[in-house]
Amino acid sequence: MSEAVAIRGFVTSAMVIERSQWKIRGPINWERLDEEKATEFIKSTPTRDRRTNMEKNRFRILLVQATTSDRGRLFKQSGILKAAKEAHWIGDEFLYFLEKGTTGSAVVETDNHTSFIVQTPKDDLPYFSLALTELNNCRNKSDADWGCILFTDKGIDLENLICNIQFPSDFSAPLPPDFMFLPACLLQWQVQQTRDRVNCLSDNILAQDDKLSGGQAKSLERMRSLLFQLEKQHLSLYRRWSFEQDLAAKLLQCFQVIERRASKEEMVTYSQKLSQQVRTQNDLSGTLKHDLDTIPGKLKFQHGMIDSQISIMIAKNSEFAATAARKDSSFMRTIAIITLIFLPGTFVAAVFSMSMFDWEADGTIVVSKHIWMYFAITVPLTAIVMVLWVIWTVKSEKEYNKRIAGKII
Repeated sequence: MSEAVAIRGFVTSAMVIERSQWKIRGPINWERLDEEKATEFIKSTPTRDRRTNMEKNRFRILLVQATTSDRGRLFKQSGILKAAKEAHWIGDEFLYFLEKGTTGSAVVETDNHTSFIVQTPKDDLPYFSLALTELNNCRNKSDADWGCILFTDKGIDLENLICNIQFPSDFSAPLPPDFMFLPACLLQWQVQQTRDRVNCLSDNILAQDDKLSGGQAKSLERMRSLLFQLEKQHLSLYRRWSFEQDLAAKLLQCFQVIERRASKEEMVTYSQKLSQQVRTQNDLSGTLKHDLDTIPGKLKFQHGMIDSQISIMIAKNSEFAATAARKDSSFMRTIAIITLIFLPGTFVAAVFSMSMFDWEADGTIVVSKHIWMYFAITVPLTAIVMVLWVIWTVKSEKEYNKRIAGKII
């Protein structure tokens, strides 16, 4: 037996439950098994013993439960599944559910037995997969046993679940007690889980409204991330809600199948207590539809509030940037004007300070005969600089327009 998976077996009977005032008394005396002993548990039929109240209507449960958050090992119990199929505890339908990860439930009816299979979505919420089958290993159909194989993760406390719910006591002959009580308990657990999680999700969404007013950009981004998580939770809960609605409908259908198969000789009525328990859970589940349908609108509204606040922040930042740009432009214009004012004087002063001019000369010639060299060098050099500047400007503009056109396309 892998440390990641715990395998346990439990055997009881309708008579034992009746003698305990129609309760499964806890703590349950589980038999701890490894994979080899689990196959023996499935294949070997307990001796019918009147002294231990095990004469008829025995219920056997094989629980395969993950002990860690990793469910991978749950689906690698090939030896147990093979033994369960050979003993007619499961059929191809249940193997298909496990292999394909099918969500939902189904009633499987054959000439010899009736089976009920169910599997939750494989999401982040607690998981279970169950096959419950009527075992015709006796001459009298009213003495039939039931075999159940249940795969769960550590999020489900099966013992606490079945020991705190009253077992139905109104089975009327010739309809024998069955163990449909177990999937009915799982339905009740699922409805409670969904209701609690929907209420928690609604509270978290309402808490977001107070945080949205006056939020800073970083906090708004965190809120947006949280909203995406809340949307994911809503999708998971809506899928669970659809699952439990289907489970309730299929349970009622299974009750009708059992009732019909037992009514071939005389009319019988299935347990009204168990039927009413399932209908009640179905009604309680139905009350969640309004909450689940209104949550997307609330989340969409909060997304809109976040987008509006971010747009307002962007507009304010743009205004600050424009103001700063106008100040920079004003400063640059001032510098340009001052430069234009002082440039002519600076130029003239620089020219006349050259050694080409001799202002101390007594003669009429003040300018040197080599003054032409100044203009011969300065004018072409200035022209070259201006031409290079024009070429660089035109080339940069073309490259910029090309990049912009590529992004637009």
